[in-house]
Amino acid sequence: MLEDLFRCTRVRRRIRSNPIGPILERYVEYLVGRGHLPRTLRQYIYVVEHFGRWLGRRPLDRAMVQRFIRRHLPVCRCRMPAFRNLEWNRAALNRLLEMVGMVPDRVGFPRGLVGNLLRRYQESLVTARGLTSLSVHKHLVLARDMVTDLCVRRTGQFGAWTPELIVRYVTKKARGHKPSTGKGFATRTRSFLRFLLQEGWICRDLSAAVPTFAHWRLATLPETLQKEDLIRLTLAADVRTPVGLRDRAVLLCMSELGLRVSDVAGLELDGVDLTARVLRLRCHKKRKTTVVPMSGKLAGALEAYLRHGRLASGARGVFVMHRAPIGRPLSPMNIRDIVLRLADRAGLRHRISGTHILRHSVASRMLGVGASLKQIADLLGHQSIDTTMIYAKVDLTALSQVALPWPGTKEVQR
Repeated sequence: MLEDLFRCTRVRRRIRSNPIGPILERYVEYLVGRGHLPRTLRQYIYVVEHFGRWLGRRPLDRAMVQRFIRRHLPVCRCRMPAFRNLEWNRAALNRLLEMVGMVPDRVGFPRGLVGNLLRRYQESLVTARGLTSLSVHKHLVLARDMVTDLCVRRTGQFGAWTPELIVRYVTKKARGHKPSTGKGFATRTRSFLRFLLQEGWICRDLSAAVPTFAHWRLATLPETLQKEDLIRLTLAADVRTPVGLRDRAVLLCMSELGLRVSDVAGLELDGVDLTARVLRLRCHKKRKTTVVPMSGKLAGALEAYLRHGRLASGARGVFVMHRAPIGRPLSPMNIRDIVLRLADRAGLRHRISGTHILRHSVASRMLGVGASLKQIADLLGHQSIDTTMIYAKVDLTALSQVALPWPGTKEVQR
């Protein structure tokens, strides 16, 4: 493998003589198997070679990787090749940890007691509450930042937390953000405080001290896309390429059925029934499977992708990566990036800042053809009809029937 990447005998000899030389040779094979481009391969190898020279005979683990990044790189004066770009170093060393069976710590847990606490919190979020990976990540980032900002290093320091401290912390962190952002921050803070109480780290329920943010439901109108905009967005996918076939199918899952990014990312091969034209979606939070009918357009797009676009992969996910790591199922963030990339090509980036506008557009279109709020709630997977009530505000036909006349007029003009 090294011979294919490095023609210079001196470079190959230097890499093999590295303190972690045997690991480096395995690392090259691992990267090639993931489908990385030669340029990326060389840069990653140089990063790990630099790390190996610094590591010497010490054990390879997550703690040493963090120490290399945080302590050595900022003051590094090593001879070339020694890449000092933080993003390249993190990416290359995360791949190294994956190869040796140590899953990279993407949240950045502190070492010691607090790190163990956050890992137990992660386990609780996944097993007890059944949250998606994206939601778990947001909860863990908040918990890590809260523990760090409040300078907690020992168990007994949690006992010094008071309602006044919680109010000051939440108010400071949420200042300057939108009400919806503040509401989400407060919700995750309450979750972490209840976990601390359950685990016995605090003696009283401090979740009640978290302030409530002024965020009135149904106060705004949902933004939607017109039919012409959706057509432009769909045509932005180049169906002459495998990636274009994948992107079109991803987009139609959301624009035809109003699926969330987590639903699309979690769609598996055995959940696609092209004969019956239905999708079977697994909801991790509710621990059940939902059956959703497909339109002819969506069924055709999925069939085209599965027959002519999808790469051979052992993954069960329908939508997979077409670049390194090749064959890995797409994550919710990958799905979101696909939509934003298509919006850029279609000239709609000023209208589309996320994927929820596609769900709003589906609901608005259903209202326009006479669907009831209950039918919309069932399709969108809303647990409560109250969540769907916001779409009643865009049903102008129904609103005109209940509108009161303007004072001084005899009837409502329609």
